[in-house]
Amino acid sequence: MDNFLLFLVFYTMMLVVFGGMQYVVFQLYKRWFTYSFASPKVQKRFLWAGYIVLIAGNLLFYPRFIIPYTALHDSVFLQKFMVYPGGLYFAIIFMLFVLSSLFYAWRGVKNVGSYIRFFLGDTAVTDKSQAAASQLSEESAVKAAIARASDEGFSESAGISRRAFIRTAGAAAFGAPLLITTGLSAATHRNYVITKNTLYFPELPSGLEGLKLVHISDIHSGIFMNKQQIEEIYEIINSRNPNLVAITGDFVDTNVNEIPNIRDSISMLKTDFGVFGCPGNHDHYASADALIGALAEKPITMLQNGNRELRINAEKLTFIGIDDAGEVGRDFADLDRAVQGVDPESFKILLSHRPHMFDDARVNDINLTLSGHTHGGQIGFNIAGLELYPIDWFHPYSRGHYQKENRHLYVNVGVGLVGAPIRLVRPEITELTFTSNPELAGSVVMNA
Repeated sequence: MDNFLLFLVFYTMMLVVFGGMQYVVFQLYKRWFTYSFASPKVQKRFLWAGYIVLIAGNLLFYPRFIIPYTALHDSVFLQKFMVYPGGLYFAIIFMLFVLSSLFYAWRGVKNVGSYIRFFLGDTAVTDKSQAAASQLSEESAVKAAIARASDEGFSESAGISRRAFIRTAGAAAFGAPLLITTGLSAATHRNYVITKNTLYFPELPSGLEGLKLVHISDIHSGIFMNKQQIEEIYEIINSRNPNLVAITGDFVDTNVNEIPNIRDSISMLKTDFGVFGCPGNHDHYASADALIGALAEKPITMLQNGNRELRINAEKLTFIGIDDAGEVGRDFADLDRAVQGVDPESFKILLSHRPHMFDDARVNDINLTLSGHTHGGQIGFNIAGLELYPIDWFHPYSRGHYQKENRHLYVNVGVGLVGAPIRLVRPEITELTFTSNPELAGSVVMNA
């Protein structure tokens, strides 16, 4: 299946899935303003306001899938006024869809429970049903009277109180996702942190003592990351004066048109011993071969199931890089091939986009594994030491530093974005320093 056909299939799926989500949300929105406002004129205004939001939101959201196929993906204007708002619209609808689904699920469970009690002969349920039927004509008359009355002229206290509650609760429920998503987007998605980790290796060769490696992952060059923003990240890296730089995949987001911004900026990075990288799953969504080809003449060594030995202060250090270790049918990694010819006495660093390869790395006596991919979930909370990161439920190695025996893994949460322009998990630049002195081991997080 060629890329264009894949795009059409994906685009159609997005139309159906996201359209269905919007339909569910809109039905609940209609229920809310119908119960909240008695005046038909007010209800009509809310209905048209909903239509306008739907039309505007979809006009902002769906073009994002076409933009990467053009030169417009690097447009700052479109990023600010179409891509970001469209991404926020998606996030808001998703949150409201979850709330709507919970509401309808609760109603469904409640109704099923009532039917079960009825069939089991619960007389209370039968009596309630009969009472409700006898009051139907009376309630219909009251509703008709309310509908004829204006909001200003009708003053039935119980009805107004109930409407006021529904109006306030609904407004809060619909408004909260807007405030949360907008606030999170503005607060953190370009607010980089530098995580400084000093890693203890008891058998570290003396010539590698104090070696400094800066690690980033998941740049996602594309609609959320233009060339200027990539260069800002590289400037931060250079300010750390690294001996080495590692980039663990997802250089681009979805399309080969996003490769030139990586190609044309990578020469900015300044190190003593080189820049090393490996492909990620999004690089394959575009073209991993095209990416590696574009970087072939650039000052970066891309390792695709291969290795490269360095001599640093007369000591051997070997970078081993594997291709993306995805699911069945998308698993391009070959660690056995990647480690062929590696000197067992060398200090070994594995670049693997996905962190689950850490266990295989330990079997192969690899000292340090560097990964990304998870983005730390992009959403997570750390309040007064209480951590809530949903990504932890799905990945055994989801973010940060892990150690088993004397083997280390660091999972960088990424510098880029995917899906929506929202990050509560701040984008990260990792600075790793090697030591054989256990008293020097530790971690510090600082603002970039």
